[in-house]
This record gives sequence, structure tokens and C-alpha cells, in this order.
Amino acid sequence: MKKTVLSALLLAFSAAGWAQQTIIKGIFLKEPSNVVNTSEIYLLKQENGGMVPLTMIPLARHDHSFSVQVPDSDLNVIRYIGFSDELYPVYLRKGDTLTLDASYGDITYSGKVNAENKVFNDWYKIVSPLRKYIYTKEGTKRASDHYAKTLDSLVKPTETFVSSIKTGNAKFDSYVKVLLPYSFRYDALGPLLQGLGYAKREEFPAFITNLFKTENFSNQQIWTLPFGYIYIQGAAFVKHYTYNMESGFLEDVIAADIANPTMRADYLLTLLQHQEYQNMAKFVNKNKQYMVTEPQKKAMKIFEKKAMLKEVGGESIDFAYPDMTGKVHHLKDFRGKVVLVDLWATWCKPCLAEQPALEELEKSMEGKNVVFISISIDTEKDKWKNMVEAKKLSGLHLFSNNQGSMIQDYEVTQIPRFILIDKDGKMVSYDAIRPSDPKLKELIESKI
Repeated sequence: MKKTVLSALLLAFSAAGWAQQTIIKGIFLKEPSNVVNTSEIYLLKQENGGMVPLTMIPLARHDHSFSVQVPDSDLNVIRYIGFSDELYPVYLRKGDTLTLDASYGDITYSGKVNAENKVFNDWYKIVSPLRKYIYTKEGTKRASDHYAKTLDSLVKPTETFVSSIKTGNAKFDSYVKVLLPYSFRYDALGPLLQGLGYAKREEFPAFITNLFKTENFSNQQIWTLPFGYIYIQGAAFVKHYTYNMESGFLEDVIAADIANPTMRADYLLTLLQHQEYQNMAKFVNKNKQYMVTEPQKKAMKIFEKKAMLKEVGGESIDFAYPDMTGKVHHLKDFRGKVVLVDLWATWCKPCLAEQPALEELEKSMEGKNVVFISISIDTEKDKWKNMVEAKKLSGLHLFSNNQGSMIQDYEVTQIPRFILIDKDGKMVSYDAIRPSDPKLKELIESKI
């Protein structure tokens, strides 16, 4: 009897627990670069003008379906689900099961659709005629014929819809009344960002013409949007290069377009993080004046240090890595000597191809005021150690485990990489000639 009661209780608790699970499921169809359908989507949250992935969700191969359990930390807030530029907002409460049927820019919310998700569902039905010009092959081909008329016809319905939002969730309502109008602006720019253009300004949709007359990026709430950064960038790009037919680089004009000082600084720092510049040092020197808050100024100083590191005469950043015995060596230990740093890995065939020339270079410069430091970015220490010992490689060999200053501060993303530093710790060449080129020896000798 006791066992029966206990089993019944456990079953009841299990059923109650299952009933409290929060699930998003459905189908997601998208063709990245018009090649093949994506194999995964993501659950994401908004952060600093962009998105941060929380969970990777695989799509079933046969029907592109998915199902994901949403943790409590992502409830009662807006989260986003999708892939690349096609992301849909969701708002879930404990125990909700929401079904999404998303295909090529269109979406239907079904299942337990709360008031918040009904707003999103109804919104996408209104803007669906516009989004087909961005997310479908047929639509992108026909955009030049119908895009302008479609866009301008949706201005009034979208404004009316946003003004009518009243879910009873005051915080939600306040935010989506910012999110949705900017979402419409971002979608409106889509065909133009994909290459659609007009011979004369008069041919552009009235909505776009008015947008460029009024948008000065003064609203700080833009940075609370999941597409804040790319909206600013996209709008500025279309304005300068498609609408005004200017030439040059966007990085040279974008700062002047952003009226909000704090958001301008955040945008410039994000651009640096994305490495979307022609010359880092020039960009930093030009835009460091725009930093407003202390955290922004501190972040810019870090970028400034990294920028100068890559310039001839820039101050090198110290690093510390262990050799095969475990002894840690610092770059500063070799001040007073010319230093050639070789970044390599045991699996890197071009790196291995340079080793004979590097060995010959080292031997030819024995007794001279130069040191050769080879830093492996391998993560398997034994494999690295065995190769160095088996080949009897000369020079100082250090193990980074693909971490530390050489990866983070020097931002080396490709190997082999040779970095030459002079006797005073100043940068000679951030991307030096390879040992197989005799000019490297000449360059080293000129600095001894």
C-alpha cells in the first residue's frame, strides 16, 4: 500500500514538473546566401545594440522542425529565436508551449499564444508583404517593381497597429512601441541593402526619403534593440551610398551621423570589436575624442594600445608562456635583444614548411643579439612537446594552449605569423616576412 501511494505521488510530481516545462517548437526554413537551408537556429537575448546567443537549437534534417525547453531565466522577458538576420521575438511564461512556423521571412505563432505573442503574430501578418522582398528569392527579383508602393502602403497600418497595443503588460507595451517601429524601418532598408537602387532620388519610396530627413540617431533606445548596431550601420550606408551616391568609407562619416553622444561612443566601440575599419590606428585616433563615460574611455584605451601594437614603432605588449620544463618566459625578459616571434602549430602545414628555413636562419645568426621564440597555439601539450623533441627544433619553444596575450592582445587569427620586435620592445613588423624569404634576415640585421 505504501509503495503504491509513493509511486502515485512520484508520478503526480513528475507530471506536474512536466506540465511546468516551457517549450518552443515548430519549423524554421531559411536559405543563408540562397544556397542550402540552415541546420540550426538560436535562442538569443538583446545586449549592447546586438544579440547574444543563449542556446543552439538543431533543426531536424527531414522537415526542419525543432523543439527547445526554455529555462526560467528566459521567462517573462523578450527573447529572440532564429538565424542570422531572421530573428523573431517571443515572450514566454512558465508552462507555456509556443509553436512557431517560420519560413522565408513569414511566421505564425500558435499553440498557447499569450497577449504578448499575439502582438508579434499580428505584427508579422501586417508587414509580411514587405518582408517577402527581403527573405524570398522571388521577392528579391521583383523588388524593383513593387517594393516602393508596398512599403508606402504599410506606413499607416503599422502606425495604427503600434498605437493600439495594450496587453496589460505595461513594461512590454512600452518597449514594443519602440521595437516594432524600428523593426519596420530596418525591414524597409532591406531591399536597398541587398542592392536595389533608383536612378533618381524622386523614385525612392516616400518613407525612405522621410527617414533620411528625420533620422539622426538621437534616441538612446535604439541601443536597446536587438538590431541597434546594424540598423545604424545599414541606414547610414543606404543614405550615403545608395541615396546620396557618395564615395569613400562608412567609418569616415558615421560618427557625425549619430546625434546621441553615448550611443555614438557605443557604436564606435562595437565597430572596433567587429574589426570593421580600414586602419585601426587611424580610426582610434580619429574617434577616441567621442568617448563619454569612464567605461567607454577605458575600453577605447585598450583598443588604442592594441592599435599601436600593430604599427611600426608601437609598444609591444608583454606575454608570458611556459617552456617544455614549465619555466615561464616573458617577452620583457629579452629587452635589449631583437626578438623574432614565430606563431605556429603542429597541425599547420605552412608552419611546418617554414621550419627548415627558420632553423637555417637561427644557425646563421648564432652569437648575435637576437632571440628566436616559437609559440605554439596547440591545445595538446604532449603532441607539441613530442614534435619539438623529435625534430630537435632550435630556439626557445613556448606553449600557449591557444590562450593568453598573444591570442587576445596581438589578435593573431592566422598562422604562420612572424612578429619582429626591436631591442627597445618596439614593433618592427606585426606581420613580418617569412624565413624562406632572405629579406627577413636583412631586416633583422638592420635592427641589431
